[in-house]
Amino acid sequence: MSVLPSWFAAACGEINAALDAQRLAHGILIHEDPGSGGLELARWIAQRVNCRDASRAPCGECQSCKWIAADQHPDVTKLAPEGDSRQIVIGAVRDLAAELSLTAHGNGYKVAIVSPADAMNPFAANALLKTLEEPPAKTLVLLVTGAPSRLLPTLRSRCSKLRLKAPSTGEAVQFLETVRGEGPWADALAATGAGPFALLAADPAALAELRGETISALEDIGRGRLQPPAVAERWAKGDLATRLACLESWVTDRILESKGIRDVTHLSGQALGLNICRLFEFSDAIRDMRKLAHTSLNKTMAVEALLWRWARR
Repeated sequence: MSVLPSWFAAACGEINAALDAQRLAHGILIHEDPGSGGLELARWIAQRVNCRDASRAPCGECQSCKWIAADQHPDVTKLAPEGDSRQIVIGAVRDLAAELSLTAHGNGYKVAIVSPADAMNPFAANALLKTLEEPPAKTLVLLVTGAPSRLLPTLRSRCSKLRLKAPSTGEAVQFLETVRGEGPWADALAATGAGPFALLAADPAALAELRGETISALEDIGRGRLQPPAVAERWAKGDLATRLACLESWVTDRILESKGIRDVTHLSGQALGLNICRLFEFSDAIRDMRKLAHTSLNKTMAVEALLWRWARR
């Protein structure tokens, strides 16, 4: 990675300290906030233990570092769900264990990157546990997940923990401007509610426009100037997942405002307590719908029901 994000500093410092003290664990659990770059941090760690220039590892310029950045290093294996599957199965983990038992091609570590680690089904997780209980020399297993509670407790107990928190909006915008160029990145980040690594291939202007239109429609519905059926079908046929993310991030901001973190003068004239209650209820409804957005539900009816809930708040 040519640009190391500023919010990686603490996690990278922990890895450097562990290596200097010769106490690097065989298993490391990277707990990432969405879009904060857990997979990229795992690649950095793989580069750190395999770089050919030990004096400035990871240099990012040697053949090993370049291979790892491109997911082509013979000693670094990335494990993820394949095809349409959302699971990592036991066969894949057994193949990974066999690969880790082989002698490294270079002088560094054999590294396995499992992302997202919570995609492992119970059989796969148990198979990986056996590898962590009796790890071959100079092997490293990196588990990347945004939901460590979904992993087996025994698996978590065999790993040291690295926390990768989401950056501030300012840090995220600065990073995206550096790697992608100028754009309405703050609005794009607000549209998705995720961190900057989720936006590396996104069109910030399109996301900002979608967010603005979504919030404008929601405000018009709340004021009675627009009826839910007028927008439900259009939203359901478009990028519904992003619209729901826009709604959730906007409502979250309103909840923070209602707690006095920001100005609340724009809220309706109802009692503040009622606003807070309705905001939380609407936030829960959005979150529930996001979980169902990829199912076969009638999306138009579901969106209309969600917007009527807001209209009647």
